[in-house]
Amino acid sequence: MSESLATEPQHVRAAPSHSNPYPYYGRLARQQAFFRDDTNGWWVAASAAAVREVLNSKLCLTRPRNDLVPSPLADGPMAEIFGRLVRLRDDSLRAPLKDAVTTALRGLDLRYVAELAKARACELDAEIDQPLDAAKTTRFMFALPVQVIAQLLGIPRERYADVMGWLGDYGAAAAAAATGIPAPNAAIFEKGHRGAQALLDLGSAIAHDDARRGPLLAALMREASRAGCNDEKDIVANAIGYMIQGFGAMAGLVGLVLLTLARRPELLAEVTADRKLIRPLVQEVVRFDPTTNSTFRFMARDAVIAGHRLREGDMIIVLLAAANRDPALNPDPDRFDIGRTDRKYLEFGAGPHACPADKLAPLIVEIAVGHLLTRSVPLETLESALSYAASGHIRTPLFNR
Repeated sequence: MSESLATEPQHVRAAPSHSNPYPYYGRLARQQAFFRDDTNGWWVAASAAAVREVLNSKLCLTRPRNDLVPSPLADGPMAEIFGRLVRLRDDSLRAPLKDAVTTALRGLDLRYVAELAKARACELDAEIDQPLDAAKTTRFMFALPVQVIAQLLGIPRERYADVMGWLGDYGAAAAAAATGIPAPNAAIFEKGHRGAQALLDLGSAIAHDDARRGPLLAALMREASRAGCNDEKDIVANAIGYMIQGFGAMAGLVGLVLLTLARRPELLAEVTADRKLIRPLVQEVVRFDPTTNSTFRFMARDAVIAGHRLREGDMIIVLLAAANRDPALNPDPDRFDIGRTDRKYLEFGAGPHACPADKLAPLIVEIAVGHLLTRSVPLETLESALSYAASGHIRTPLFNR
């Protein structure tokens, strides 16, 4: 898996889709803790200390003050999702709304979620023709996480395929607008707006129907009301936000765990003999080869961050994956070890915008991996079918080539 420095990614936004960006990430964490990329016009936080400082700073916003919703999304339904997601807000409502989103998610009975995920995995066996091949494995790893969350919201099974298509269209358009990857064009944004409107319409219909409302949506509505956040559009947008996160991040993590097993036959034998090892396996992949390689922040005003003076509006790309390879965070960080003690990682962020799915997401991934191993997932074919989805921030393996 090693690659020479001559084949490093051209810059940090090219890294998530690179075959092995980790020598590059490790070098940045050790040698360039915080620096300005003058060619591209952004700052980069790479060391664990710099990443944590940025994520915890009230001066580092999730969106620029004068561009809360990217202009290609502003005049359409995508703005009604993007502009209301609590993870992309720093206004006065963010804190109580974030509390509602977090409390609703963490209040789920994880044993119930596990049984739901196992049952849905078995149903997918019937829907995805057996035996599995690489392409069918890709279908499964995208389907299970988002469909479990959809069921928790109350979305009927007959709409799952539609919802996944809408989420894909929304996600591609949002990424194009925010990062330029994939390349922005009118067709991407048109599809994104159509998908957003369909998601909003479905979410609103379920929110108004007591009989259809699932436990996660019911909990979000209840917690939002307690927090004084009674704007239905905020509630529906953040319910959709649960699925947006599950669509890319959890699917990517399932694929990265499978690749880890495919590349380490001895580890595969251990996990096959003792399925309890899937949990620490997933945790070590989250540290070693995370799906969320980076996020970004924008300066609220001129200030000093990590010893450097930044100006209002400056963008910082926050390299979570590089921080994980910082020896100050994890001793011997380039060694893969599922028995690692005191494991630390920043996949779920830190500070006011830390992701609340740090228990739910790994659980669903564990169940997906365990199920696929039971169904004899063709690990030996994955490497030859491998490509990585184009993204400036998310590392998602695809087994379709």
